[in-house]
Amino acid sequence: MAEQSNDQAREHALAAGTTFTWHELYVPDSEAGIRFYTQVLGWEVQQTTLEGVDYPMLVANGRPIAGIQATGGNPQMEGVPPHWATYIAVDDVDARVAKVTRHGGSLVVPAMDIPTVGRMALIADPQGAHIWLFTPAAGECSQT
Repeated sequence: MAEQSNDQAREHALAAGTTFTWHELYVPDSEAGIRFYTQVLGWEVQQTTLEGVDYPMLVANGRPIAGIQATGGNPQMEGVPPHWATYIAVDDVDARVAKVTRHGGSLVVPAMDIPTVGRMALIADPQGAHIWLFTPAAGECSQT
């Protein structure tokens, strides 16, 4: 993983404002998802653990580009359809969420902290399109 200081990641988020920084694939069978994308696109897989849970990542050109979340058998993910999720790096998740609601969008998943990773929230724009807002944890590297 290309490492970048938290200050650099925050500067990048501030400067770009709309940096697509991470992606996740949500599918019932993560192994089948891994097989498909590694066979079709030639990506590799890297196994890691996030908060004590296996978290496979798809790797392109030696760099992790996406995580995979298994929805099958997970009661918290019941009813979640297969999809790709995209994360945009922002300077301050909470401040951006406040702007989302002021401008007709809505909060889908409240802001949460993932230790050593960062703070994130899932929003919907006024037409219903979903996207994650993400700020890297202080002192940690981001996925960017």
